[in-house]
Amino acid sequence: MSTGTTPHGYDAGDITVLEGLEAVRRRPGMYIGSTGPRGLHHLVYEVVDNSVDEALAGYCDRIDVTLHPDGSCTVVDNGRGIPVAAMADQGGKSALEVVMTVLHAGGKFGGEGYKVSGGLHGVGVSVVNALSEHMEATVRRDGFHWHIEFERGDATGPIRRGEPTDETGTEQHFLPDPDIFEEPDFDYETLAKRFRETAFLTKGLTIHLVDERGEGREDTFLATGGLVDFVHHLNEGRDPTHADVVTLASEGPEGSLDIAMQWTSAFSESVYSFANNINTHEGGTHLTGFRTALTRTVNDYARSKGLLKEKDENLEGTDTREGLTAIISVKLGEPQFEGQTKTKLGNSEITGFVNAAVAQALAEYFEENPASARSIVAKAVNASQARMAARKARDLARRKGALDAGGLPGKLADCSDREAENTELFLVEGDSAGGSAVQARQATFQAILPLRGKIINTEKARIDKVLSNNEIQAMITAIGTGIGEDFDVSKARYHKIVIMTDADVDGAHIRTLILTFLFQHMRPLIDAGYVYIACPPLYKVKQGSSEQYIEKEAELDEWVLERNLGSINVAAGEKAPAGVTQARFHRFVRALREYEGWAGALRGTYGAGTVDFLLTHGLTGLRTLEPAALADAVAAAGGPDATLTGEMIDLDGSPALRARAVRTRTGEATSATVPLEMLASREMQGLDQAAEKLRDQVGMGPFVITRGSRSREAFTYDQLRNAIMHLCREGIAISRFKGLGEMNYEQLWETTMDPERRILQRVTLEDEASAGVLFGTLMGDKVEPRREFIEQNARTVRFLDV
Repeated sequence: MSTGTTPHGYDAGDITVLEGLEAVRRRPGMYIGSTGPRGLHHLVYEVVDNSVDEALAGYCDRIDVTLHPDGSCTVVDNGRGIPVAAMADQGGKSALEVVMTVLHAGGKFGGEGYKVSGGLHGVGVSVVNALSEHMEATVRRDGFHWHIEFERGDATGPIRRGEPTDETGTEQHFLPDPDIFEEPDFDYETLAKRFRETAFLTKGLTIHLVDERGEGREDTFLATGGLVDFVHHLNEGRDPTHADVVTLASEGPEGSLDIAMQWTSAFSESVYSFANNINTHEGGTHLTGFRTALTRTVNDYARSKGLLKEKDENLEGTDTREGLTAIISVKLGEPQFEGQTKTKLGNSEITGFVNAAVAQALAEYFEENPASARSIVAKAVNASQARMAARKARDLARRKGALDAGGLPGKLADCSDREAENTELFLVEGDSAGGSAVQARQATFQAILPLRGKIINTEKARIDKVLSNNEIQAMITAIGTGIGEDFDVSKARYHKIVIMTDADVDGAHIRTLILTFLFQHMRPLIDAGYVYIACPPLYKVKQGSSEQYIEKEAELDEWVLERNLGSINVAAGEKAPAGVTQARFHRFVRALREYEGWAGALRGTYGAGTVDFLLTHGLTGLRTLEPAALADAVAAAGGPDATLTGEMIDLDGSPALRARAVRTRTGEATSATVPLEMLASREMQGLDQAAEKLRDQVGMGPFVITRGSRSREAFTYDQLRNAIMHLCREGIAISRFKGLGEMNYEQLWETTMDPERRILQRVTLEDEASAGVLFGTLMGDKVEPRREFIEQNARTVRFLDV
């Protein structure tokens, strides 16, 4: 935590209001992109990006992000704290309330609070507030804690001044509104990837991510080496051509520039550009300046040292960038973003600035490190030779009709429709499966290309070797875009390219090989949204005369509940049996998931025995009592099944409750020691509130669950859920598919190719850097990173067929 007085230059006068917050809840997609997972995670990014802006300004060096079992999230930083003073032009409201309730209100817009700010579109934390069921903010600033709470965007009261403090910072806690978001469940890996990248780009900033749900997880992201660490991370699965990472840092009136780069033995480039920590996927003026300087400097050095002869052609940009991993990060006061997704930098003045800085720094590096320079130039020369060999191979293949639409591959079963937007190409594993697909397809708009065996691993092969592979040639020809310098996405013959492989190990490998090729050599097809993966069903279910194909286990549960939950009755304790609706059951499952999450978090800290004792005997409500009343409350919780007693003790200098239970029927005794700090914890509060929800929804056990003449008994909420699902599944035949090979052509059409019923998964590229690391790890030369990846992910595997 930073301490002392708040620095000058960021107070209520720096908060500028641009427009209101009226339509956010009605049209959330306009502000966060969607109400699906991407939009949900955008809420976290928006809050964290504000803290990152404090770090960029030099006032914050730690951000803590915590995911809670109830689906909420807390973000804490040690920056200056959001201003809290009253704003005259906002009716005397505090600056904190204005920031939280007015769209585009913040320190970024007036130019005084921040010289450089990130954030995707600067929609402000007010959008997070508007789309949250509940949100609260606590600011440490001006010598005190300041607190305010909101419900669905509206303040529940004015800002309140709390205890004195000499620390500064902001804590924001929000619960996404389940009425708005389709699945309000944060994905840990998605957030971890984002924060890892942010830490690389913000040298010295620590981001601590904690997941209190389930078994719990946590990671700390800190890149003391900044971009150098980023390059090392990206090159984990690759062999560097030279040992050190080339770096440069430069500042000027245009802004500041940081670059780190290293060449590897890979055959594709991994160059990523950022402006104010925003990933500029479409490049822009900073990337143009970098590429121009790189190509010129490498050529100049190669000529001056005789590594390129007079008769040799100049190296092209793609030659000099083969195997290059580079990060280009610029920081600007007024970035101008262009392009379809607003991720292309348009500031013209930055091109010359980057160009000059890169040319000077790289030339100096080459002169000071001649061995590394010769290795880099030699790699570029080899790339040039391979490129020319590939061009000759393309020309020869084109003359033979193998790479253009006039000579389509013989095994392609083409469709009759010639309008690309209407047509689909299925890349099918094996000739036999291809034969079934040809029988199953709708020949007017569906084309089938069977691929024999496993295609070449393009992560390990140079372009001339790639183009000599027959299956690669067939794909290039069928798709129609060309490849390399001839690639033109507008010439794609199909606007749906569907990878259809078996659900076994070989099928997954073939799918990965195809994706590797498309990622490295035809990435615009992915960017255009043309690439899909067929998702054949995992299950076939049958009840009576009704049959259904189902892709996911969750969908199987939904189908079972939809058909049979209406015949289930539940009796809680002495109450009469009552029916269970789907809405009621889903509310119960959500509350149970929250209950289990809080319980899991407490078990991790205080031990399973203590937590289970409290749950078994219904003692979660003890947290609301004074210490003197705890022993009597424990005794009062006893009943005909067990006698309970309690006493206060000293536990290593801290007060604790020792509780004991004796079973009436067996005389069995159990006990637990409960620290009072546990009873006062946020987790205990969450557990008690979740338990109260469960009691309100389904009552207290024991439970008797019946369906017709069949019945089951349950004593816990977990057993109740399982008993309901078990009875609902009775009488249903469930068979599981292992792959396309088990289906005849009618089933293949019904499950995988019929546009009315099939499920296709579009391949998207949300995090280009992480995708590059993953392909390098899985498909590269190094075995160790691949082994580590398998070990880390093995625990998440289900339905492993061996």
